[in-house]
Amino acid sequence: MVRPHDCNVRWQAGFLELLPEIQRRVETKLFSVALSERDEARQAILVFAMIAYASLAARGRTALAYPGPLVAYGLQQYQAGRLTGGRMNSLDVGSTRWRRVTGRLTETLGKLGETVAIRDLRSATPAEQAALRLDFAAWLQTLTDRDRRAVNDLARGEETRAVARRLGVTAGRVSQLRRELHRSWMKFRNELAPLAA
Repeated sequence: MVRPHDCNVRWQAGFLELLPEIQRRVETKLFSVALSERDEARQAILVFAMIAYASLAARGRTALAYPGPLVAYGLQQYQAGRLTGGRMNSLDVGSTRWRRVTGRLTETLGKLGETVAIRDLRSATPAEQAALRLDFAAWLQTLTDRDRRAVNDLARGEETRAVARRLGVTAGRVSQLRRELHRSWMKFRNELAPLAA
């Protein structure tokens, strides 16, 4: 007689055998995910792959479990905005599901370099935050398309190397560009300061 505990240990052992290859494949899929979301994506994909494997094991079909399809399934579930540990609220504007269903995007201030510290955003009034958003949007319009892409990528937390690859420049040039953009933003804000007074 097979006890349920034995089945659990058996499927876990089987999953652990596949885990190194699953992890390797997950890493190759994460290049398309923003750097700031990679840890969450990695964990979600692994959990979905594990759940799929456990489901196959419960039906006695572990012979059908291969790393590639398990990772593809996990990625699909993550991209669809599915959750593993709770219920999905499609009305939550922060959820992937909401963005997919409504076709809308949420907008954050992102990382505006060293000019806007998090503590400044927390203490800013809604009017100050709105003004900052408008100023930032106006400043972006003064930049070239390439520089705007660089700002967006860097604000999302992308690594310098990834931004350099996307722009077709060296990582050193991206570092220089970051400093130039910071100076440009500071100059733009200083030019606006007399207008606000």
